[in-house]
Amino acid sequence: MSTKTDVMAIRLIGEEVVRLLSLPEERLDVEAVVGLKLIADLAQWRGKVYGVELPKPSCRSSSARH
Repeated sequence: MSTKTDVMAIRLIGEEVVRLLSLPEERLDVEAVVGLKLIADLAQWRGKVYGVELPKPSCRSSSARH
């Protein structure tokens, strides 16, 4: 798995965010769901391409520590 590909995915996510934020409000309402789906797919490209699940962020709460 390539770091270069990770960087490309980050750039594509950034481009989509900029595109969405530059839309007029009425177009953003129409395109938000599709844009967010694309961003989510790009963020999970490894799992889709290689069948590898990315590690889930750990959630530590103060009640879990003793």
